[in-house]
Amino acid sequence: MKLVLVDGFNLLSRYYFATERRRALDPDVTVKGLLRKVDGWTNDFTHIAFFWDGPRETTLRYALFPDYKATRTGLPEPLFHDYVKLRAALTERGIFQSELAGYEADDLIGAVATAFPGESYMYSSDRDLHQLLSPNVFQIVPKKGEEMMMNREVFVSTYGVRPEQFVDVKALQGDTSDNIPGVRGIGPKTATILVQSYDTVETLYDIVRQEALQEAHRKFAKKLDGQEEVALLSKRLSLIDIHAPIETDWEAYRFGSHLF
Repeated sequence: MKLVLVDGFNLLSRYYFATERRRALDPDVTVKGLLRKVDGWTNDFTHIAFFWDGPRETTLRYALFPDYKATRTGLPEPLFHDYVKLRAALTERGIFQSELAGYEADDLIGAVATAFPGESYMYSSDRDLHQLLSPNVFQIVPKKGEEMMMNREVFVSTYGVRPEQFVDVKALQGDTSDNIPGVRGIGPKTATILVQSYDTVETLYDIVRQEALQEAHRKFAKKLDGQEEVALLSKRLSLIDIHAPIETDWEAYRFGSHLF
């Protein structure tokens, strides 16, 4: 069995901005193009599912850090209309969709991908999903005019850490797109070096408290000092909740099952 798990808003936004100039000629151009993509998946996957973000204010991340994703603006009105039309069209095609207050699409994708008893292919350009990569979990990353297959081996060769360590790197470097603070003054290169050397943020700060950093890393001590709380908060904000409540009747995800 092969399941494609789609980050709904990620894909819809990409199609919306790619087709924006043609909207005057055809108001439905975004939805039509996206549905052609969906129809193509029916040849490659036995199961298809779309996942949508719950309201940001209901999530645990918002409760922990109200500024989480605070820099993001609301949906343009035409994009919202496309969202409504797309959800209706997916329902007509019998495609499983999931949205749950308190959780983001990433959480639902993570919970399903790690539990599905077959191969899971996450479709999204969101790098946060990289942390889920495993022998049975892959990510199809859309780029301009092409798609890249990301698996565990490609990730390690690209980033120099294991997929599950990606949240530790992000905890140190932060993420401006999600408004995750990270440790001030620690960039991607330094964050990667520290995670390669100390495995996790928790272990790193155990070493910092013991004043036992490797000699080559002592120059980072001042930047790290006093920042453990913000680093651990940033890690919690970055970590996908693979224990989110999900539908585990896998037949519900089979393409067309909702038509009968």
